[in-house]
Amino acid sequence: MKKYHRFLACVVLSIVTLPQPGDTNPRPDFAVPARMTGVASGSLDSTGNVVQNTNRVLNLLDQFQSITETLYGLQTPDLYRLATGFRLVLDSLVESGSPIFQGLSNAARLSSGNITTVFDGIRQSINATIALNELHQAAINGTSMLLGMAGVQNISTVLDQLVRNVAELGGTLDEIEPALVEIQQLVRPSQALVDSRYPRDGIRKLNGILLEYVNIGRSTVPQINAVVNRIRMMDGFIARLASVTSGLRNYLNGTLQTALRTIRTNFNVTVTTTTRKLKQFFLDDLESVQLEARNASGLLVKRLTNVTQSLDELANNATVVMERHETEWVMNRTIAVVTELAWRMALSVTSSVPGADSCFAKFNYEFDKIPQLIYASLVSCGQGEVRTLQSVANALVGYLGVVQAQLDSEANQYNQCLSGLVPGSSDALKLQRAVCLRGAERLSVIWGDVVVDNQLQAFEELVRDEVGYSAARHHQCVRASDQLLFAEVQRLWSAIGGCLN
Repeated sequence: MKKYHRFLACVVLSIVTLPQPGDTNPRPDFAVPARMTGVASGSLDSTGNVVQNTNRVLNLLDQFQSITETLYGLQTPDLYRLATGFRLVLDSLVESGSPIFQGLSNAARLSSGNITTVFDGIRQSINATIALNELHQAAINGTSMLLGMAGVQNISTVLDQLVRNVAELGGTLDEIEPALVEIQQLVRPSQALVDSRYPRDGIRKLNGILLEYVNIGRSTVPQINAVVNRIRMMDGFIARLASVTSGLRNYLNGTLQTALRTIRTNFNVTVTTTTRKLKQFFLDDLESVQLEARNASGLLVKRLTNVTQSLDELANNATVVMERHETEWVMNRTIAVVTELAWRMALSVTSSVPGADSCFAKFNYEFDKIPQLIYASLVSCGQGEVRTLQSVANALVGYLGVVQAQLDSEANQYNQCLSGLVPGSSDALKLQRAVCLRGAERLSVIWGDVVVDNQLQAFEELVRDEVGYSAARHHQCVRASDQLLFAEVQRLWSAIGGCLN
């Protein structure tokens, strides 16, 4: 029982001596064994305390970081390059400033340690930040093409204000450090004794400097946001325009080529149908009949190869004249001119030229219209010429009909020789028809080497002439498209210039 009472007494004593919720015993700060108002708690004349204010600065630096991170995703290479200096300066402000304010916040909550060593570490970060200002100013000056002279001057002024503030911060640490060291050296300091030696004016000044940094930064955030948003908006604009023009150009190539290949395909199908008629005789029981059928088929296939090859060459030659040499040149020139125009508009927006925002809102889709208009004009040139060539081709195909009739006539010669011949026919009949097939082959040689080849050669000469006429017609149409481009660019830039002025 006595042991029980002694145990209970110990438990009660422990409960009495343990710190209770709401205990007002202060925790020390700035490595001083007592709480000092305005450091980790309280406020001096509404300036707040060091921990609160350094946290405000660190939050501001986080805003700088999150804003500038979006510049790493720019799609336009030139914009990305021009924005590099601006982005690097803000990144450097964050990287060099964070150790200063994080170190000061940590020091304000210290309960023990060598405050001189802690302050020396913070001073090193301050000196490094001050030394970077010249590089920051040089980098910002290099962004004048993107931000404009006024934009560069605004950012430059802010950089000077911030570096001056950080320098003052270092001076204030020098001011309060001796008093803090003296307090640390007291043997048994009471709160009253600490309060009597507390560098109140220096702490008040320290909080004022921190609040000034916050105020400078907060007033700068909207400005930085505006710059970044302008750059991103122009990046999207240039990327959209590039997508439109490249898609139009690629489609143009396919349209012209497909139209010309169609003529060749149709003729190929017609000739191939004729040659298939002989295949049914390839398996005849009589060897001589098989041989003659295969020989005849070989001659007709050779004719098919010659004709289709000629049409392929025609299509290739027409494509070169109508597509790569002229049409592509005008389309490329359109893209280059419109991109340059859009780039000048983009820089006027990012550099805050007066009225540039409203002018961009008014005219930005006019930039899309120019390549679409020129593309439509070039397609019209191509399609119009294709329609002309198709009319010519119909006449040429009619001429090729003579060749087709010749081939059909040759096939009919073989069909007549094989007419009525079946597997059960007598050998005498088969041999008689084999003689007929040899005669048809001799006739094919005559017609193929003389008549058909001459007809095909005459056809190719006609096509060559028509391609020449086509090139001249197409050249005039493309030239008109180029003149249209010049007029449209002048009109748009004149309108934009009037809007800006």
